[in-house]
Amino acid sequence: MKRISLAFAFLCAFLIIAVIVNQTEASSRFNSVKSEFLVSELSKSAIFMPDTSKKSVAKDKGIGPFRDKTVELGPINQKWVSEGKGIFTSKCVLCHELDQKKIGPPLRSITKDRAPEFILNMIVNPTKMQKEDADIKVLIKKYNNVLMTELGISNDQARSVLEYLRSVVR
Repeated sequence: MKRISLAFAFLCAFLIIAVIVNQTEASSRFNSVKSEFLVSELSKSAIFMPDTSKKSVAKDKGIGPFRDKTVELGPINQKWVSEGKGIFTSKCVLCHELDQKKIGPPLRSITKDRAPEFILNMIVNPTKMQKEDADIKVLIKKYNNVLMTELGISNDQARSVLEYLRSVVR
């Protein structure tokens, strides 16, 4: 027992001396670990931004019919907004709110964070997106492994939903 106590005291003294001698190095290691922890915790709390920068996520077009297309966004088209709001209300609000988590993530700022092609692909092609897109796989885990169902929304209807989501962004 005395040997264990003596060994423990020696170890503590050695660690204290090491910290004093290498205070700068120890401090830098601590700051590095602290930074990694904070980044890890922040990425866990992100709503629609898995562990990537906004810049790269905004360029990701997702998987589906809009992957090789460029969606031109001009001024908001009020006719499409009206149609999109109706589609959103009838098909999307069961799982999505604009400002709060529900079964799926809130969508008010989705058009700030994601490329329009990504959003359109998720609307018209959720099954393939959920199987193949790494960011969506992260979201599925975050939302209790609940999958988005195929809603039978056409490309034109999806474009109207996108326009509605563009109109509600703050």
